Amino acid sequence: MRKSTIFAITFFLLSLVVLFSFHAGSPVPGGNKFHLPEPREIDVNGVNFTISWGFLEDSNSSDNVTSDVLFNHEATKGERTFHQNDILLLAITVYDFNGYDVTYDDLELLNDGSYVDKSIKGIDGIFKNESVETHTGFVKNNHQRYYFNYIKDGRIVMIQCDKLSTIDEIVK
Repeated sequence: MRKSTIFAITFFLLSLVVLFSFHAGSPVPGGNKFHLPEPREIDVNGVNFTISWGFLEDSNSSDNVTSDVLFNHEATKGERTFHQNDILLLAITVYDFNGYDVTYDDLELLNDGSYVDKSIKGIDGIFKNESVETHTGFVKNNHQRYYFNYIKDGRIVMIQCDKLSTIDEIVK
């Protein structure tokens, strides 16, 4: 056999070994761009959600709950944000009023005139979509962003996402 053939076969085999060891040695399957997370249950301020396949939680997102004021009532606010790429966003915010009975009239106070009444999976809320512009490096992207706010277990839930089908999957 010629030396060039032996070198090519050896190089090919070593490349395969390195490739497979890198792939198998990933310490966090489901936590990087090559292994996107499976669908999973999360809790945001006492409300459970199923996050769709492929969403990575943002590094600045957390389980921390902060104090806030909404409708002139003290509330605790929990917020988590996710992304699939530099464009696709999912943000979930939940306000818990600690005993204050939230009504649909309170929800309507969030309506600045741009929301319409809408029901998703039998849950009544207020909905809007608007065109947003995002930037990825030098690339400018224009796309729709959808907002759905509703009441769940005495809490105000606010979901915003760049895909309406993702909101349909999350609302339950």
